[in-house]
Amino acid sequence: MPVPVDVGFLYSGSPQSLGAQYDAFVNALPANTSIFPNKAGSGQNNQYDHLVAEAKRLVDNHQARVVVAAGGTICAQAARDGVAASGAPNTPIVFTSVTDPRGSDLYHANLTGVAGMTAELDLARLRLLQQANPTIITEIGVLRNTSRPNAPQLWANLQAKADPRLHLTPGNVPAPPAPGQIRQVIQNLLGGATPIQALLVTADPMFHDLRSEVIRPGGAALPIPAIYQWSDFVTDGGLMSFGPSLVEEYTAAGQYVGRILGNVLPQNIPLYQPTKCELVINQATAKALGLALPRELVDRADRMIK
Repeated sequence: MPVPVDVGFLYSGSPQSLGAQYDAFVNALPANTSIFPNKAGSGQNNQYDHLVAEAKRLVDNHQARVVVAAGGTICAQAARDGVAASGAPNTPIVFTSVTDPRGSDLYHANLTGVAGMTAELDLARLRLLQQANPTIITEIGVLRNTSRPNAPQLWANLQAKADPRLHLTPGNVPAPPAPGQIRQVIQNLLGGATPIQALLVTADPMFHDLRSEVIRPGGAALPIPAIYQWSDFVTDGGLMSFGPSLVEEYTAAGQYVGRILGNVLPQNIPLYQPTKCELVINQATAKALGLALPRELVDRADRMIK
């Protein structure tokens, strides 16, 4: 019989791939909190269809007192549905990086957490790409995970709201990708009938887990400017990122879990909204691209990585 755990950690990849933000989450928990991650790190990386069953298993088999749904809306919805189908349907759930929790039916009863800013910032990221080299960037590739249930809606929204002068070309990657598939999708965007001049990488745990393949497809650095959601990409050699701090988000999630373990009801804990977005730029990557970034873009940066 498994020993009951305080926290069941639900994620489409492995917790270790989250790096500093997972460490921030653990460090924010009360001392001696026990954590059990789901099996996503064991041959099921970056697949979403198993998450409902995994959430149910965390409650039924491991008697988790709190389920943490990491990585966004899809994981949070899976946690909600899996817990509802379990023998303890009122088990509290704390989610991270969820776009529009209320609209996604994720802020009620036993759920609370961090309202992320992911897809809703893609328009701002497109504008930043334009600013990076305003004289030439009109053809932009959009790397996206087509296995996400809301992928068509997100794509339609982006096309409808983007600057009409931009031509957006989708780079479709399913989860999990076949070996070399991310490289091939990016190469197709670069070598298409109308080659892209910049790349927007949309928020998805798969791309975060496999960011080395996204930043350096096939082992070679991207020859064009690219923007990402999270600063981990920039630290690892990507050009720039714009989004909230994941360390801040996961610290808040750990604190929320601590409050629930201290017998505060989830419905009495308000949604956490990140306090700011940060623009991070890698100067070495800009130099390698031969990119003379406009002064206003450099001045706006919160962090410059040399």
